[in-house]
Amino acid sequence: MYRVLIADDEPWVAFGISKLIDWKSLGFEIAGEAYDGLSALESIKELKPDVVISDIRMPGLDGLQLLDRIVQEGIETEVVFVSGYSEFEYAQKAVRLGAFDYLLKQIEKPKLLETMTRLADKLNKKRKASTELDLLLNDLFELFEPDNKIKINNFLINKGYEFEYPHFRFITGLYSPAGAPLVSEANFPSEGINMIRFRTGHHKLSYLINYDELGNPVGLLDFISSYLSEYESLGISGIGVYSTPLAKLYQESDIALFSYFSQPQPGSRIIEYKMSESAAFLTKSILAIEVAVKERKPDQIRKGLDSLYAECASGRLFIDQIAHVYNQIVSLIYKYYVNSQALNEIEYLNYYQIVRLYGSPAQLFDSLQSFFELQSGAGMAVSNEQVGKIISHIDASFTEDILLSQLAERFNISLGYLSQLIKKETGKTYSEYVTAKRLGLAKELLQDSALSVHEVVDRVGYKDYFHFNKLFKKNFGVTPSKYRKI
Repeated sequence: MYRVLIADDEPWVAFGISKLIDWKSLGFEIAGEAYDGLSALESIKELKPDVVISDIRMPGLDGLQLLDRIVQEGIETEVVFVSGYSEFEYAQKAVRLGAFDYLLKQIEKPKLLETMTRLADKLNKKRKASTELDLLLNDLFELFEPDNKIKINNFLINKGYEFEYPHFRFITGLYSPAGAPLVSEANFPSEGINMIRFRTGHHKLSYLINYDELGNPVGLLDFISSYLSEYESLGISGIGVYSTPLAKLYQESDIALFSYFSQPQPGSRIIEYKMSESAAFLTKSILAIEVAVKERKPDQIRKGLDSLYAECASGRLFIDQIAHVYNQIVSLIYKYYVNSQALNEIEYLNYYQIVRLYGSPAQLFDSLQSFFELQSGAGMAVSNEQVGKIISHIDASFTEDILLSQLAERFNISLGYLSQLIKKETGKTYSEYVTAKRLGLAKELLQDSALSVHEVVDRVGYKDYFHFNKLFKKNFGVTPSKYRKI
């Protein structure tokens, strides 16, 4: 069943729409009602309906503002507006901006039936396409693990593909829900290039590209410009051949994709993976910090962190290298601050967690600097009431991507001290607490067989299926798909 939210500032109108047709026979169910624009937005975030039927004129947020917020926040829902004759041009503009359709008041039963039938057809096709993308999903969880050594040639043979060109790359991209650019093998003209598409996350697709780098070097660029121009960001792996491990190329593309985190110029849309030459500098800098930590020299620690930060923020390092640097510092903290009360607020993170928790290298290194400052007794008093508000806010929004730094800014607390408060109150670090809440919700949602695994991942707030799968298996001993069968 597709879920429908009806929003109208006149409750009797909303009630009338809910009773006008046999929703169930079309594959819909009424999930809720809202009576102003702001309440509608909150209900959309909470209920995640497939369809919103909304009055075009409402207090709080009007129709265009509501649609704009839906698009901005990446909420996947179809919107049908209800308007009067005087709002006709307004409704037409809403359709141009992405609404599915508009209905004129008073809504006639045949028109509502016709609109919802068309919408059901669109949603069914979308679900079918999504299912086709997910056919290999369970295999991919293991196939793309970094330590998986299966070669490209073996993968192609196992799946029945025959590719004739010598070179391979992975391209992984993030796209907005408004313009999901889903080029597939079926509608792709294979002229000098072959392609296999994989769904690898929420609003995230990966393409294994086969082409001739020497004989047709512009083939890859033509593919990107012709078919991937609408993607918000793209990560491109290095060049592989038939004997290259498939997972290696995928990981390179994924690392390149998330390396927008460290780009000095925001909005770097395309990043190509290349080997870095900063290893010696990083090793030297970390050793200098270790000496400063051992000798308890705050100024030298700060100087060393500033040096590492400058390198990480330069754009020369990829996100996996930044994660390595961060975890090296965490190792020093565990080694030399074994008796620190704040030790449990510092945890090892992979590159995906770093991107999720921190908005930039500056915020990442601020968190490290905050730890060292706390060792000198720096801090501030926070009332129990304030602590309660912080935890309540997290409980109400744990399915959203909220950076720890954003929480610190919201409650006007230093990032390091906020970490300490959350750990003291919950017994877990911020990421551990959010992960536990999300995985608990995931277990509940997996009991609903109507939801696919990727829909569950979406609802609990993860963008990367592989990261979710690892976390679920680590915590519960089985993959989500196997848990569902228990």
